[in-house]
Amino acid sequence: MDAADGSDGRRGVVRVTLTVWGEHRLRLSHGLAVAAALATVAAVRVGQVGLVAGVCGVLLLAAGLVWRSRGTVALAGVALFAATVLVAAGPGGLVATLVGAFGAVLAADFGTFALGIDRDVDPSVATTRVEALHAVGSLTVALLAGGIGYALFRSVPRGSTLGVVALLFAAAVLAAVLRP
Repeated sequence: MDAADGSDGRRGVVRVTLTVWGEHRLRLSHGLAVAAALATVAAVRVGQVGLVAGVCGVLLLAAGLVWRSRGTVALAGVALFAATVLVAAGPGGLVATLVGAFGAVLAADFGTFALGIDRDVDPSVATTRVEALHAVGSLTVALLAGGIGYALFRSVPRGSTLGVVALLFAAAVLAAVLRP
C-alpha cells in the first residue's frame, strides 16, 4: 500500500477506515443501537411527553456509546422504555407500545454489545459477522416475546389493565433473556 495516497496500487481503489473517537471503530452494533432507539422514538411520537423522554433516551444512548459507558447505555434503554410506558398509558396504541418497548430493549442490548466488542476486540478485527449473528438472535427473541405479548393482550377482555401488564412482562422477559 502506498502510504502517500492511501491506495493499494490499483486505480480507483481507496481503502477507508471509519473511526468515531480515538482508536475505536464504528461497528454494526453501534448503528443497530441507534436505529432501534430511533424506531422507538418514531413509535412514541404520538405523545408529547413520550416523545421528549424518547429523544432524551436517544441522546443518552449516543453519549453512552461515545463515552463507552455501559451504565449510560442502560439508562438510555430505561428512558426509551419509560417513553413507551408514558405513550401506552396515554394516546398510544398497541403497535406503538410493542415497537417502542422492544425497540428500547433492543437499543440497550445492541449498545451494550457494541461496548463489549469495543472493550474485548482490537479495532483492526472485523466483527461484522458476529454482530450480525447477535442481531439476528436478538431480533428473533424480540419477535417471539412480542408475539406472546400480543397473544396475551388479545386474550384479555377490553378495559382491563392486565393486557398492558402482559406486554410489560414480555418486555421484562426479553430484557432478561438478552442480558449478557
